Amino acid sequence: MSGGGGGGDGGAQKMEDQRQARVQAAVNAINSIFNGSPTLKGVGQANTFNQGQTYYNADGSVWAAPTKAMNATTGDRLDGYLNGNLNIWDGSSGGYNVLDQDAINQALRSGQLYTGVQRVAGMDRNAMYDQQRQAVTDLNRRDVDRQFLDAERANRFGLARSGLIGGSADIDSNAELQRRTNEGLIKAAGIGDQAAADLQTSDERSRQNLISMAQSGIDTGQAAQMALSQLDANSANAASARSGATVGNLFGDLAQAYLYGQQQQGARAGAAPYQQWQPGVSSNPRSSYAGSTS
Repeated sequence: MSGGGGGGDGGAQKMEDQRQARVQAAVNAINSIFNGSPTLKGVGQANTFNQGQTYYNADGSVWAAPTKAMNATTGDRLDGYLNGNLNIWDGSSGGYNVLDQDAINQALRSGQLYTGVQRVAGMDRNAMYDQQRQAVTDLNRRDVDRQFLDAERANRFGLARSGLIGGSADIDSNAELQRRTNEGLIKAAGIGDQAAADLQTSDERSRQNLISMAQSGIDTGQAAQMALSQLDANSANAASARSGATVGNLFGDLAQAYLYGQQQQGARAGAAPYQQWQPGVSSNPRSSYAGSTS
């Protein structure tokens, strides 16, 4: 099948080309917003068409009035308006274009014409991801610091009560405190990285959903508005979820496990001379006497 430019096929192809152009314009608007580029959008939906007035598409580009071809033969007289001027065919063979009033009315009915244009500032999403990472990391670092201070104080008091300050138990327990603190800080950074990745994933999922909707028929103006709204929603959700992931309890078992073990070890060491005594053995330190009985 060749030469598909005539008759109804040509009209169908024109409509499909226009549909594809609208889809691409909507997709471009979505990508532009998600990429952080400033965009334009049409504002002030038009209800009537006045020749000589400038109209805009939903993406802020200047709207070009559609025309249609008129064929003429010698002796025909055809009237039509093009750019505000009455076109009259005066006798020679050929053709000319006139405004397609049906297409204009359809554009008005479907809300595709706008009387003005507005510039929409882009959102720097990379900066937003960095802010999310930093906010979540800082939140968890503060928690690590708070837990360390509480654990260090409890450890110090426990050592003092047991008379172990300055000894190996003091040194070892403080080294354990520092080790757990470092692990907590590393964990806090990892939680921050994950929070930023989660926000970026949400954005990309929203972008793909909107592109699918654009391919299904939403216009550029709707696509741009929905993209901005979705980005705002993703940011709000991310902010509210910042306190959700935490480093957990880093030192909860330190006093109960490590310090208690050190205390018990110290107690056993102190009682060792007595624990070695057996009944009937003269080496009992409580009963042995090295002096003379005479």
